[in-house]
Amino acid sequence: MKKKIILKGIISLGLLLFLAFNPHIMPVSVNIAQASEVDKIGEVRLNLKSVTLATGKSFTLRVYNLDKDAKVSFKSANPEIASVSETGVITGNKVGTTTITVTIKRGFNSTTLTCDVTVGPPAFSVKLIHSRIIIGIDQNFLLEALIKPVNTVEAVKFSSKNPAIATVSTGGRVTAKKVGMTYVFAEIDATNQDGTRKFSSCSVIVTKPEDVEPLNKYFEDHPELGLIPQIELSNALFKFFNSLEAPVDYTGTTDGSTGVQETQGTAVADTATGSATGTETAAATPSNAEPATDSDTADAAPEQAAEQTEPSLVEKLDKYLNTIFDMAELRQKYEERLQIATGASAQ
Repeated sequence: MKKKIILKGIISLGLLLFLAFNPHIMPVSVNIAQASEVDKIGEVRLNLKSVTLATGKSFTLRVYNLDKDAKVSFKSANPEIASVSETGVITGNKVGTTTITVTIKRGFNSTTLTCDVTVGPPAFSVKLIHSRIIIGIDQNFLLEALIKPVNTVEAVKFSSKNPAIATVSTGGRVTAKKVGMTYVFAEIDATNQDGTRKFSSCSVIVTKPEDVEPLNKYFEDHPELGLIPQIELSNALFKFFNSLEAPVDYTGTTDGSTGVQETQGTAVADTATGSATGTETAAATPSNAEPATDSDTADAAPEQAAEQTEPSLVEKLDKYLNTIFDMAELRQKYEERLQIATGASAQ
């Protein structure tokens, strides 16, 4: 009996001494788990597992988390479709699909990684469906581009001439920022004979949300504007919508100038006889004029109210365009052409 008690005591003492001299034995599993997580984060990988290229275009394949003594080699399963250089530059040669194999050697160990490559035809033309859009502040509009050939793998590159007025995303979504007019471009890598990239443009008019529908209707009701050379009409509209946040008046000058100047919160239009402001002011009267009677005041009230009514944006635009172009003549030409076209189709 005593021997059993002594034996148990010796075993207990031995366990206590073992634990005392090995204080880190309990957290071992935690350290192993952390080490494995570090290995996963730092494992060798490629910058892309798949890539799409147009014929003639290149992409550099990169290997991350390499050891200093590691040796890397690249090989294409089908160099006729896509070749790869010693430094990992992939070049699309012919329409098709292939695989690039990357071999990493470290001493006696080796690891292989792969990247799938799709090569397609490049785009040779691009055209935006809309040549002009009108959107309200903080509103957005998705532009669509027609690209040829239809099976091209090339993506359109969108950009805005003035992001302060309207921005455009990589997918072609235009977002209005402030009142004005700018242009959004859709580009492809194909070039013209002069070396410039091929592109299509869309004029973007940003206005107050309540003016969007009236402006759209104005352009629908005036198809004769289509007879004006596009660059001339575009320049005129650009000048109008960017002259002020709310253009108020334009003189009937023959040189196309608006005569508009900006003031603090007031739009002023110069005239031949003086200046007219957009603010509400009392009419000037001679100091010796007789006081107005009640009937005179009643008769004058509607007239004064009419003079103080601010013209709409559409009215301002119409007046401005009539100072720049002969809208009546353009309308007549349009109707004549429409009659000829209608008569020809009837026959």
